[in-house]
Order: sequence, then C-alpha cells, then structure tokens
Amino acid sequence: MIRVFKSSKIPTSLLSQKAFDGEDVKQQLLDDQYEKCYICERKRDTDFEIEHLKSKKNNDDLKYNWKNLLYACSYCNQKKSDNYDDILNPLSVNIEDEIIQHLSFDGKSAVFTAQKTSDQHIATVKLLNLVFGNAFKIKKIKEQRLFEQLLSTINDFNGKIKSYLEHPKPELANAIKIELNKKSEFLGFKYWIIKSNNILNKLFANDIVWNK
Repeated sequence: MIRVFKSSKIPTSLLSQKAFDGEDVKQQLLDDQYEKCYICERKRDTDFEIEHLKSKKNNDDLKYNWKNLLYACSYCNQKKSDNYDDILNPLSVNIEDEIIQHLSFDGKSAVFTAQKTSDQHIATVKLLNLVFGNAFKIKKIKEQRLFEQLLSTINDFNGKIKSYLEHPKPELANAIKIELNKKSEFLGFKYWIIKSNNILNKLFANDIVWNK
C-alpha cells in the first residue's frame, strides 16, 4: 500500500450527485491509480469497484465527494466494507513510509509494522493483515492466492537484485528500475527491500520517490 495521487479535476458525472460510479469516474481513477487497487496494489482489469475511503453507510455526505473515491478490487473493497473508515488517507499520507511492509523470514506471511501508534496507523495495519490473510490461523483460498501472487512477485524482484549485486551491469540495474516504476505492483514491499539495504538504497534511492 502506497500513497496515491489523484487528478484535481472532478469528473462531470459527480456534479449531478446521481451516481458515484459513472464511466468518467472509473476512467479517471483507472488512469490516476495505474489500474492498481489502492489497498493490495494489484492491477485489476475488470474486477474493480469504486471504493469510498470513508464508507457510504457511515458518511453519506461524502458519497459523491471526489476526494473520498478510490479504485479498489472487489476483494479488498469487501474486506474493508464499512469497518475501516479511520485508516490512513493514501491521498495525503506516504503510506510506504508510515507502514513497514515485508515478507516474514519463513516466507509464509506478509508483515506490516506501523511507524507510529495512532488509531489510523493501527487500523491500516489491521486492514492489511486482514487482506493478506494474517488474521486467520490458516489462510482462506482467496487470501492464499493473493499471498502467492505477492510471494512470486517479491521472489522475482529479489532474484533481480541478487543478479545485479553479483554482476552490476547496466541492463540488470534497468530491470530493477522497471520493477520500481510507479505502475508496478506491490511497490510498498519493494520500497522496503530497497530502504532496508544501505547499498541498494544508495543505488536506487531516486527510483523510489514516485510519490514525493
């Protein structure tokens, strides 16, 4: 999960306040978020919904508010529901700085650690644990498949890093930079892999400032 930047231009269909999920809203959010769910950071072509950062049930006055709408996959939208209205706002907070995101040493779970102890930080970590299956003793099928996608992506990323550190060639460095592009998936995890290694941080610091 990382910070999201949205266009300041309000989609026309929202002005009538008849629908919050008009085609122009969908297209603008798809473009702004590079077709990635703002919670799990996966690209979703057709499996997506317009998500209310603060839920419709608890905040009806924000139902058509452009600043309250985000692009999310149906899986994450269902997980969040109306129970997490107090998470960190990805439109104003650098989530990738505030929440440490990495894989456990045994490679069996995603680990999220808040840098602060505010209610918003705690709620965000709780939601991410729910999404990635850490809230269950045994991951359910959907949670397991999401984790497997994450594990495969990060293993591939770590493989590229290993190859580069062993043979620091320009083409290998470029392969890592492509993985760090703001359009890429699971950037929150990749960010912390780079930040946690002094050598990598010096080499690729300029490639993880996409939201700064």
